[in-house]
Amino acid sequence: MYYLEAGYGKHSRLRNAVLLALALHAALVLGVSFMSGADSYRAPQIEVVLATRPSATSPTEARHLAQAAQDGSGEAGDLDRFTSPDNELQSNGDPGPQALLLPQEPALNPQKDLVTTAAAAPRAVSSERREREQPPLLGVSPEVDKLTRELANLEAELDRESRSYSEMPRVRRLTSAIATRQSPDAAYLLDWRRRVEAVGNKYYPEASVRYGIYGNLRLLVAIHADGSLRDIKVLSSSGYAVLDEAAIKIVRMAAPYAPFPPELRATTDQLEIIRTWQFQENRLSSE
Repeated sequence: MYYLEAGYGKHSRLRNAVLLALALHAALVLGVSFMSGADSYRAPQIEVVLATRPSATSPTEARHLAQAAQDGSGEAGDLDRFTSPDNELQSNGDPGPQALLLPQEPALNPQKDLVTTAAAAPRAVSSERREREQPPLLGVSPEVDKLTRELANLEAELDRESRSYSEMPRVRRLTSAIATRQSPDAAYLLDWRRRVEAVGNKYYPEASVRYGIYGNLRLLVAIHADGSLRDIKVLSSSGYAVLDEAAIKIVRMAAPYAPFPPELRATTDQLEIIRTWQFQENRLSSE
């Protein structure tokens, strides 16, 4: 009986000791709190600036340290604008873990950037020039490209025709009806007609008299402004080759003709005279 009570008391004391140890450990673990990083110890900081204009007297209130004394200027509020970003970051608090873990980007080489820009500049200029020279509608669709090229060809052809037309001589064509209403033309046509009839009657074709061949033909005579002969065309034949050839021969024999008067030369480079030649018995006339 004694032994049983002694063993029971021994086990009870051991159990109480274990429970007490667990209670003490729990109290230590739960009672200790962790301090945040913001309450950790931070060494005092001072700001050092470079004095560019030292003064003989020291200022009464100085907020910075420098290699020489210098009086400040400006407002106190301006100090924030001249504070470096590093100081502002430190005054606001320590950076978080993410800011500390971010790697710093390497500084770019300004000289390398300049070389690259200088090398790319000619290509950019040439590209802009090609875009200006390229028609605005090219590249939309094959049909639009085809129409654009056709329009460009038509514009070029019209431009060539305009230039050629502007370089063409100013030609004026005279008939008897026009000549009667315009005095400069009428005067020149009258002188030309008298000269041609005089030469034609002097060298009248002998075949016409010998064989009794008579008839009328319509002739175009082109004259330059200086009076020289440019061209002769038979517009309507007389039916007899001998009379047609005789009329052409008479026109050539009468050349050169009188130069154009100033009024006619101002508006005309070539004059085309269309007349009807009449070979009658021993007589030539033109109407």
